[in-house]
Amino acid sequence: MEYETLLSELEQLLKETYALWDPGWVTFNWRAYTYDHVQRVRGLALNICRQEGGDAHIVELAALLHDITKPYDGEYITDKEGDRVVDERGYWQNRIRQPARRNRVTDLYDELGLMGEPHNESGALVARHLLRRKGLRESTCERVAQTIRQHLLPPEDPPVESRCLCDADTIDANIGLPAFVRNIYIHLHFHNLRKGPEEPAIATLLQEKPSQYLKPYIIENLPRWVRGKRRDFVPRLRTDTAREIALARLQRLEGVFQRLEKETRAFSSNGNHPYLDIVLHYMHHRKDPSIAEETEALAAKWPSHRVRGCELIRWLKREMAGVE
Repeated sequence: MEYETLLSELEQLLKETYALWDPGWVTFNWRAYTYDHVQRVRGLALNICRQEGGDAHIVELAALLHDITKPYDGEYITDKEGDRVVDERGYWQNRIRQPARRNRVTDLYDELGLMGEPHNESGALVARHLLRRKGLRESTCERVAQTIRQHLLPPEDPPVESRCLCDADTIDANIGLPAFVRNIYIHLHFHNLRKGPEEPAIATLLQEKPSQYLKPYIIENLPRWVRGKRRDFVPRLRTDTAREIALARLQRLEGVFQRLEKETRAFSSNGNHPYLDIVLHYMHHRKDPSIAEETEALAAKWPSHRVRGCELIRWLKREMAGVE
């Protein structure tokens, strides 16, 4: 089978598989998030891999399939103190979330007895069997499976492909403009869950008193969020290329947040605040959102003369493609 045909078939299988679960939030993710995340990790892992001298085909196949069983991960399992439970291998434990429908991936998952396994372990076995059935060499199937297995907790000296995938996965979820858009949705979701009964729903708040929500989120929350990402995640990265990308993204984020703070402090319903308008677009399109689709919609409707907004959209699209 030609490589491009294989990739196309696997992409379709992923879309079909993720759609087996009904829309809704689980922990810090929602149904439409995962496919977009996989495609961003794929581009970023390939970028890192090419600069680090790894095998691009192994990394691309592993990136495409690394979260194929992720939808089975339900809510976190916590102890009496509210801390997440970790198994003897160091993996966080989740409740099982069953699909509403079935396909060959869920059938394979059951045939292999993978219920309760962390998604890196179950995903590695599912990927190996899928690639075998596509006629790939056993050595390729095993290397892809190994890369997927090691993307959560790599061993002390993992192959370069495992380091590339682990770093790309870490960066996409935590560092950069795509991670910021994800944070927008996470913050909105938990705001609605935690608000008191007398407080307005987020839709009402954004419509009637947007600055009441925007000011604490942008001026207080975002600087704290980006400091935490710099402190907690950059030291975990395993490749020089990934560290360079992460630091460049953090620097860009800090500049964007400074601009957002400036616009927020001067906010008015009729004012000139292009960065805030972009943030508000995502906030107003929050029902099982696809970050990729919303960004394309935003780019299509954004006036070309609003240069400030254009540059932010351009940076976002480049980070989504993994080239920065």
